[in-house]
Amino acid sequence: MILVVGHKNPDSDSICGALVATELLKARGLEAKPIRQGEINRETQHILETAGVDQPELRTSVAGEKVWLVDYTDLAQAPDDINDAEILGIVDHHRLGDVMTVNPLEAWIWPVGCTCTILFNLFKMEQAEITRPLAILMMSAILSDTVGFASPTCTQKDKDAVEELAKIAGITDLELFIKELLIAKTNIEGLSAAELVEKDLKAYPFNGRDVVVGQVELATLEQVDGMIEALEQDLTRRCDEDALAFAAVMLTDITTAQTRLIYKGEWAAKLAKHEKDGMLMMENTLSRKKQGWPWLQGELV
Repeated sequence: MILVVGHKNPDSDSICGALVATELLKARGLEAKPIRQGEINRETQHILETAGVDQPELRTSVAGEKVWLVDYTDLAQAPDDINDAEILGIVDHHRLGDVMTVNPLEAWIWPVGCTCTILFNLFKMEQAEITRPLAILMMSAILSDTVGFASPTCTQKDKDAVEELAKIAGITDLELFIKELLIAKTNIEGLSAAELVEKDLKAYPFNGRDVVVGQVELATLEQVDGMIEALEQDLTRRCDEDALAFAAVMLTDITTAQTRLIYKGEWAAKLAKHEKDGMLMMENTLSRKKQGWPWLQGELV
């Protein structure tokens, strides 16, 4: 049995990717099972309900198992006991992280907007059947990761994949499909500051220390009015409890591509020069992968 697992604090690509990669392995005649490392968010729940697919089993230990990783190659985002498992495969669209393997493995790492874009092309290469539920999972993940094609991470391969997948899924009004997805994506009603930070939080090893950067995608920055102090307190708590050098959350207005960065930690002073009126605003910034984190690496050295 191969366990297919996305990263901690899973987003839609991580969950959909695990479900889709599992079906690819099954099409090869292998036994496989999707798992998740955390609770699914509201957008992912919307996607699963639309596709009529159950969420993967919650499981955080993979010791002694054979595994495939989807949507990451950083050990900090893997199950804590990943070194006691055998990694057989990786599908990812991020920078190459610090995962090491004992044996040769299958690895597909492409500079595209979404892991599911890679998986779609693998299905085509292997002439495996793409069912309607799989098509909905893949196109939804691609549209989520590329923010409806608006993100700078989006490539022509992502757009081509959605065009073909929409036909298989029977989606005739793509604009409506995207609108409904983004409404679910930006719904933060009732979430606490800690839940917002945790919503899409990724850990990175950097200069010998640990750093975390989260992102909350919003319809408007006004949605978090009154929560800034609580968000700052949560970031400070994480720095203290986990010995982090830096913790941040990107509050991103997906309609204007404007991001407010909230940050704490002993390295926080390195960013003070970029503040204006007590705030650090990042213009034309939608992507943590291609814009936010690369910029932070240059500032935190």
